Amino acid sequence: MGHGDKKVYPAAMMAAAMIILVTGCSKAQETSELPGGAYISEESTGDDAEDMAKETNLPTDEEQIGEIGGRRLTEAELQEYTEWVQEKSNYGFLLSDWEDPAQINLFEVFYGGAGISHAGTEEQIQAFLNRYGQEELYTDFLVMDKADMNVFLAEKVGLSYDELLAKGNNSIEGIYYPETDSFCIEAGDTNYCMFTCTDGVLNEDGTIVTLDFEGDYWVSKCEVKVNIIGDTKVIVSNHILEGSILDEMNEPIEEPACLIDENVLNNPHFDADASAVESGYVLGDWSKITKDALQGTWYHHPKSEGENKRYDVALKFDGDNAVVYYPAQDFYGEVCYEWDVIDRSGRGLCPELDIYFRGTKDAPLVWYILGISDDKEYFWCNGEVFYKQ
Repeated sequence: MGHGDKKVYPAAMMAAAMIILVTGCSKAQETSELPGGAYISEESTGDDAEDMAKETNLPTDEEQIGEIGGRRLTEAELQEYTEWVQEKSNYGFLLSDWEDPAQINLFEVFYGGAGISHAGTEEQIQAFLNRYGQEELYTDFLVMDKADMNVFLAEKVGLSYDELLAKGNNSIEGIYYPETDSFCIEAGDTNYCMFTCTDGVLNEDGTIVTLDFEGDYWVSKCEVKVNIIGDTKVIVSNHILEGSILDEMNEPIEEPACLIDENVLNNPHFDADASAVESGYVLGDWSKITKDALQGTWYHHPKSEGENKRYDVALKFDGDNAVVYYPAQDFYGEVCYEWDVIDRSGRGLCPELDIYFRGTKDAPLVWYILGISDDKEYFWCNGEVFYKQ
């Protein structure tokens, strides 16, 4: 999985650099700036100026900064950008290659909280545990409210989360919890990458800086463009030039095939009349609920969700193999699991449908089935009706 609090916006640095470099010079008006932020006195001109530029590895007046224009950043400015990008609120933007904010891997940006996370409530923790079938948390639990995320992204890249989502960026929809309008994740520090700013050029207008960074992890080199608006920095793009992450990006992605028929997922039918069990706690004949009776494909759509299919569930039972399509729980019908129907009638309890998605019988995915129709066209779980496809 992916990476990790204060948001700090360094002040504009051009003026500061000039003050530092001319401090102690009794004749500041006799100095002129070379491309690159260095200074020479007006007595040193012509060949002397060019020689000094060569000695400091800076471009000559004729070379300028190539097609970018402007001036190269000083060492002090590079250090400030190094400190800036190492903050939790910034480094995650360098962990994916993007020209448009819609291409940003937001999971990498927010894996460590990005400086806006907070501890979860009992409700949020329980919702997370329920979704993943866990009994406890194993690492740090981070919660980011969508309202905070909207403000944060608008400051960083000029677009809110809702605007990025509208542009097709759904890279963290899998950790969204609509009931609390927040994003919840268990995270460690595995994705943190230490970046050093090695070079940079500020354009002639002082509005855009192009920065070269070197990283110590899976991004080795990247180029970042930042738009400077007053004391605020808006990241415009990031291009990864070297690093092991490029192998992952360039590797052809072989998506596992869904094992449930596409026509079922796109056009489920709900022909059977299940009105008698769609509301209330209705008990059926539990003896009819067996593995044999459940063979085939079943589909459930919660009517409370309207047209939203995120919480739909499709189950396919073929002999001893079970397939689960359940986007809200990150199941996409790509794997076969062992499964069973547990008879609990001796304790006065309805049958339990267990799907052993962990590879063991510990903490299975469970449905408590209250009944199945005589014609086996639907079964129900306390009002949640699964229709035979």
